[in-house]
Amino acid sequence: MPTDRFLRAEEGHVAVITALLMTVLLGFTALGVDTAALYREKAALQAASDLAALSAMGAPEAAEERAEAARARNRPEATVSALAQGRYLRNPALAPEDRFTPLAGGAPGVNAVSLSLDREAPLHFARIFTEASSVPLTASAMASRTGAASFTLTSHIARLQAAALSDALSAVLGLDVALSVAEMQVLAGAEVSTGALLSELARLSDLAPRNPAEVLDAEVTVQALFAALHGLSPEAAETLAPLTAVSGALTMPVAGVIAGIDPALGLTAMDFAGEVKVSTLDILRAVVVARIGPDSIALEVAAEVPGLLGLETRLTLGEAPAQSGWIALGEEGVTLHRAAARLKLDVALAPDLLGNLGAGVTASNLSLPLYLELAGATATLDEIACAADDPLAARFITAPTPLHPLNGTSIAALYLGTLPADAPLPVDPATLDFARILDLSLVIDLPLLPAIELGGLSVEARSDLAIGASRVETVSHSRAQVAAGDRVRHFGSGEVLDTAVSGLLDSANTEIRLRSQPGLVIPAQALPVIDSVMALLPARLLSGLTSPLDAVLDQTLATAGISLGEGALTLTGHHCELLRLVH
Repeated sequence: MPTDRFLRAEEGHVAVITALLMTVLLGFTALGVDTAALYREKAALQAASDLAALSAMGAPEAAEERAEAARARNRPEATVSALAQGRYLRNPALAPEDRFTPLAGGAPGVNAVSLSLDREAPLHFARIFTEASSVPLTASAMASRTGAASFTLTSHIARLQAAALSDALSAVLGLDVALSVAEMQVLAGAEVSTGALLSELARLSDLAPRNPAEVLDAEVTVQALFAALHGLSPEAAETLAPLTAVSGALTMPVAGVIAGIDPALGLTAMDFAGEVKVSTLDILRAVVVARIGPDSIALEVAAEVPGLLGLETRLTLGEAPAQSGWIALGEEGVTLHRAAARLKLDVALAPDLLGNLGAGVTASNLSLPLYLELAGATATLDEIACAADDPLAARFITAPTPLHPLNGTSIAALYLGTLPADAPLPVDPATLDFARILDLSLVIDLPLLPAIELGGLSVEARSDLAIGASRVETVSHSRAQVAAGDRVRHFGSGEVLDTAVSGLLDSANTEIRLRSQPGLVIPAQALPVIDSVMALLPARLLSGLTSPLDAVLDQTLATAGISLGEGALTLTGHHCELLRLVH
């Protein structure tokens, strides 16, 4: 029947199915179009977010303004949210979510900016499925740039002569070290990368943390330190070879060589260290500074001074403050110290420098125990500039470290007298005692009577004098100066030693007394002569000893490489990472 044939007919099924599915197909097409549009908007928003973060990190002090300006240029319809400044650590030992710590704007350590851009992305065909006309989109970005400077500060033993440095090395290494001037020059010219040095120290000392910069906090053997000095010239390697026999039990902190950089920075710290070079000679000096502590070393001072009969000089270094190495590498706020030092001079002079002290008076054994104490030096990185249009490269605050409070803010102090053998640095002037400086004998002729011969008399004295005044100064390096290789800045209080000895020996500062041997009875006839001598002595000490003692001090300071009240700060590197996006 026609009805049965109609029911069994299959023509047109596809058209029917297509018609039924058209709504669904058109819906998926609309959804696909809107999804693609949203992906495109998301990518564009992410690009704008990246640009805003990079722009904000270019000048963190104006992060909000720069982020808003970048948004207005690239995605005016978006808004900036969740802008935060903080510290980012490119440290593989940390989980990615733990590498950023928000900080207040302008706080020390800020090296990253994090922000988000938000916008409402419109829907098109997909609106047939929802009442919403838009979808909220958010793109987040973080940009980082760490700036640092590496610098050195003239040490109190920075320029020790070959013999004195050899003595110091012998004392701390337990070896017989005898460096010649030529060998010191070879070692001074043998530079090594501190980055390579740290990596080799980590290998030799079995320090293999995920954060390679942790070696900066390590204590290593001096033997490993010397063994890590690779790439030296044959002459430098030959000069250094005898020192590698040092005991493996002798250790020192790696921070004694390079200090200041935050090990938590991880790969950033290692990148910066790779840009810093240090001479092998400076590494030897760093070993001395790190190891000598309160011990002292003898200085062979070949002083040529009229009236000088003998001179013994010893240099004592105060214990260096924590995290103060030979070279500092770090961000704003990193400080490099040079510890206080004390020079002890036992000076023997010809008694005839005092002139005629009176008829029948003979002076002998004129010797003066002098102490010259020097304040430590300090340099703090105050600002590191990374913006290309900033003429400043780095600025430092420099000042000597004040001595004992009783000396006010002096940069040095002179003492004549006796200090306790274990007197700490800095000295408390109240611990200064009298010292024997002169022996006297008298022959008094008496009319019609035998002459009186009197010996066993000695003159004792003590005096102290504060020298100079500490001044906080600002030392700057411009980009142009750095580019031209002009990296050394001298600072200090100038020539402060010129009148120091005369001030020390002045009667206003000097206490003098006479001592006799126990049991010695001084006859009344000798008292006027003794009073006359004691009245003459202050003026004679001042007039006869000022010039030779000045010369002795000058030559001793030259041997120790010390410029009193002066420092030399050398900017060895201006380190700024390229702006980078981080996650």
